[in-house]
Amino acid sequence: MLLTTAAFAATGMEGGRLAGSGPAGLSGEQPTGLSQLSSFGIYALMVLVILGLLMFLTTWLGGRRPDPAKDMPYESGVIPTGSARLRLPVQFYLIAIFFIIFDLEAVFVYSWAVAFDLLGWQGFACISFFIGALLIGLVYIWKKKGLQWGPGGKVIQNGGCMRNGASLYEPAGG
Repeated sequence: MLLTTAAFAATGMEGGRLAGSGPAGLSGEQPTGLSQLSSFGIYALMVLVILGLLMFLTTWLGGRRPDPAKDMPYESGVIPTGSARLRLPVQFYLIAIFFIIFDLEAVFVYSWAVAFDLLGWQGFACISFFIGALLIGLVYIWKKKGLQWGPGGKVIQNGGCMRNGASLYEPAGG
């Protein structure tokens, strides 16, 4: 005897079995939010326990024998004198920030280039505006002499290869 879908619906059966029977993963039903949250909580707890155990074991098993010679900073065999805290010129930080800005620009331009056919002319206009704004920023930095190095904001002549008019490879007296 063949049972139709209407007959299964009338008897409370769906797909040849009782509705709601069996595990949630097999029936295609999504687990409840509490079930998902509890599994994540158990996972996070296990990670924290393992991390704590590993940190304890490294502290306990890794013997530390302090020695003044071991605690000194290594400077290629030279005994360090004075403070190691030197102030860096602002140009180092500026160049780092400029690098980050223009590196991110490359990421955005590359992602636009990958999807340019989907973005159309509107995407082209947006990336053109983005590149234009960055070029205006670059010109501003250039005009403010943010890219120039050397003492007093002067450009280093001859690429820094000359010292007092003599080559660095020649002896100072001859």
